[in-house]
Amino acid sequence: MFSRFRISIALAVLLTLVFTLPVFAGGWAVITLDAFPTGIGAGEPFTVGFTVLQHGKTPMTGLDATITANLHNKTEFMVDAEPEGKPGHYTATMTFPMEGEWQWSIQAFTMDQSMPVLSVAAPAVASESWSVVKTDPVAAAIPWMTFIRILAIAGGLVGVVLILRHRTGLGAALTVVCLLAMIGSFMTGSAVPAVEAQNESSSEAVSELSISQVEMGRQLFIAKGCITCHRNSKIENSSGYWTIDMGATDLSNFSASPEILFIRLKDPAAAKSDTKMPNLGLKKEEIEALIAFINSK
Repeated sequence: MFSRFRISIALAVLLTLVFTLPVFAGGWAVITLDAFPTGIGAGEPFTVGFTVLQHGKTPMTGLDATITANLHNKTEFMVDAEPEGKPGHYTATMTFPMEGEWQWSIQAFTMDQSMPVLSVAAPAVASESWSVVKTDPVAAAIPWMTFIRILAIAGGLVGVVLILRHRTGLGAALTVVCLLAMIGSFMTGSAVPAVEAQNESSSEAVSELSISQVEMGRQLFIAKGCITCHRNSKIENSSGYWTIDMGATDLSNFSASPEILFIRLKDPAAAKSDTKMPNLGLKKEEIEALIAFINSK
């Protein structure tokens, strides 16, 4: 019995060493997506690009990198990534077989880093067919307005002729009716720009509400590899992501001036010469979204 206990302890220690030694031996890396995929539809191939930097600094070449995706732990597939472009940069072409909320992760070097859930929409065939069939009521109304104006002008001229030649009430009535029709057509036409402006403002509002800046920052915090070094309890199910405890600031209850954070994220070495934080080549809108998330409550 005692010998089995000692064997169990030895196995536990061995497994601990297997998982922890790579970290202390330099066996960890930061995986950074080029951009978080959006607007993905089922059955539509798209390319994912990412960079692998050992310790967030050194580009890692010659890796057998893969991407694994699964839907509710039932449907699963894997694709290989190939080196492309700069050293340490890889790309993979993915095609999700069906719509849904897909879990996915990137395996490279010793890392298996989960990415934010990817929402895959239904195939776009139906919506494309609808867009071809449907007509713009405003555009369709314009030719009819032109036709009505021509008839109104012609009728008005006939009415004037009747008034001048026969001095009849019929001519006066016809002229009044045509004049009213003409005025009505111009009033309808002037309403068209207002309708178009309303449609444009509605589409802009939908676009703005599609994803908040804080939520975008949350996704980027994971996708850009920030979570590899920084803990943040504002990440839902944060235990599902691999965070290396290397002494980086815990950002769970952290906040700072947006101006200072912008400099820090734009060029970490410019903010602090001896920093270990890598330059991730973030775009302005990505930095602003990350700042909004980091400073959120």
